[in-house]
Amino acid sequence: MKKRDNRGVTLVELIIVMAILSVMIGMTGYGLGMITKKPVDECAKKIEMALNQNRTNAMGNTEAWLEFYMENDRAAVREKLINSVRDAGHPTEKVRESVIGAKDVKIRLYYQAGNSESWVELDSVRKIGFQRDTGSLTGEADGRIYTRIEVYKGTYSPTGYMRTIELDALTGKVKLK
Repeated sequence: MKKRDNRGVTLVELIIVMAILSVMIGMTGYGLGMITKKPVDECAKKIEMALNQNRTNAMGNTEAWLEFYMENDRAAVREKLINSVRDAGHPTEKVRESVIGAKDVKIRLYYQAGNSESWVELDSVRKIGFQRDTGSLTGEADGRIYTRIEVYKGTYSPTGYMRTIELDALTGKVKLK
């Protein structure tokens, strides 16, 4: 009797191996997506919370604003509150600082420049505040009032994953999208 040479791979074995590989690749892709999305989501939520808290604090103080800046390659925020209650002839000032972004998370701030919208990276201190009486937005000394904030990771891409925070200039309302 002749023995058959069975050194080949059957179609069923190929299908099983391909199914296992596709599941493993899918899980890896999902995990990598979570790694890039989570820091962006957390940073955007912290910015939204800081803006809403500052808007509320502005109603009870003489002045209140947030200063966004970069610290050790991470986005940070400094909240400044100046109270009208005077201590020895000077208004009291409270400052709170916190890191809001993970490493490599970047922020773009958008403002109206004439009829078009312009943007700046968070490369220096940027100021966003709220007026005490109306809650409307105030901005930089040069008149820039930021109405949109984009949070993203890595290099900027309009098709990449990012979170957007919309600010209404008249009402000061903050919306995370």
